[in-house]
Amino acid sequence: MSDLGYFSRFQTTASILVDGKKTFGTWDPPNFIKEKPDKESILTYHVTSKTEGRPDLISNVVYGNPDLFWVIIAFNKPRNTLNWPKTGDIIEYPAQSIVMTELL
Repeated sequence: MSDLGYFSRFQTTASILVDGKKTFGTWDPPNFIKEKPDKESILTYHVTSKTEGRPDLISNVVYGNPDLFWVIIAFNKPRNTLNWPKTGDIIEYPAQSIVMTELL
């Protein structure tokens, strides 16, 4: 599907037809989500009041691109993403080199 963003998590997921409409099958997460990388490749981010509840803003800070918000969410697997993360939370994220190597 050409209207997907370059860093969409569905970029490598095959499209399927359901009731005559194009959609996506089951998402196959990248390796850095399935199996956490080495500790040296896992970084932390301290959530501030400006980034509270905004994984897209955190993604923009740590990766330089808000479209990678799904990496922040999937890597941390929050039980409830509503208003997540909170000010004061320390979240983990995979190093940019690992993310870009696998996505590009």
